Amino acid sequence: MTTTDAGGISFVVPCHNAGDYLVEAVESVVGQPLQRPYEVVIVDDGSDDDATLKAIDTCGELPGVRLVRLEQRQGHHAARNAGLAAARMEYVMQVDADDRLAIEPFLLREGSYPDRAVEILESDADTAFVHTMSWMFGAFEGFTISSYPCREDLVVRKHHVPTSIVCRRADALECGLYDPKVLKWGDWAFAVNLLASRYRRGAGNTIRCIAGPLYEYRVHSRVRRVSDAEVSELDMTLLVVEKNLDFFRDRLVRNDGAAEIALDVLGQKPTRLDDLLHMAKFDLHQAQIVAEQREFSLPSPYETLGIP
Repeated sequence: MTTTDAGGISFVVPCHNAGDYLVEAVESVVGQPLQRPYEVVIVDDGSDDDATLKAIDTCGELPGVRLVRLEQRQGHHAARNAGLAAARMEYVMQVDADDRLAIEPFLLREGSYPDRAVEILESDADTAFVHTMSWMFGAFEGFTISSYPCREDLVVRKHHVPTSIVCRRADALECGLYDPKVLKWGDWAFAVNLLASRYRRGAGNTIRCIAGPLYEYRVHSRVRRVSDAEVSELDMTLLVVEKNLDFFRDRLVRNDGAAEIALDVLGQKPTRLDDLLHMAKFDLHQAQIVAEQREFSLPSPYETLGIP
């Protein structure tokens, strides 16, 4: 069993042939003004690209970086699980190899996001996890449409959960880690597993948000992302509901079977407009910016009459 260092944080970076971006991702972590012990665990998920293998070796020479090598590709979630199993710190965070943490000084004036997240988790046993907003960069610049605080009641209604969550490693292990059978929407599935596991042992399920945006999501087409896969969302939702049927029944106040609840959960998934309204409740100015970036409109047949 891996011994964990109290108060420290492990950053798990799964990588399969993403060498073009890996060094930037790792440097964004080690470049944080971190005040706590930390490590970066890079999981090579069977990469067979020479540039990626070289990038992994380069990162492995940095202080605080450890390498875990899988002999053949096992998939993104299996790689994440291997990293969590190898982690030595009390708290954990996932950073995808083609993403990065924000390093702009004005965003870090109150300290690094990981430090602040761990401080919350240490001070409040009822907090299940902490997250931050995500900023897209690369082929598109701007907030993700789900940039508003998570809550347990929203998560059970299929609201987005970002990659950026910081949680206790013990909670991640207890909930069964990431489910490799959930081929897409794995961050949501992991969050449900974690919340359901804590629910079963009577722990609180508060979710805290540090706005930021302090996690940066790269929009590109050079490396295939899990989110690009063609997968039935209902099938994936059903897998999650079946695994946590007691949790969904209790939180949705229902006694239906898994199939009926999965349909209902998926039916409650927020539309882009719903997401925008949630964002507006949190930060109206931010919602206005997103609406302008995405060119949102609510056309009305009365517009030609000049009636708003």
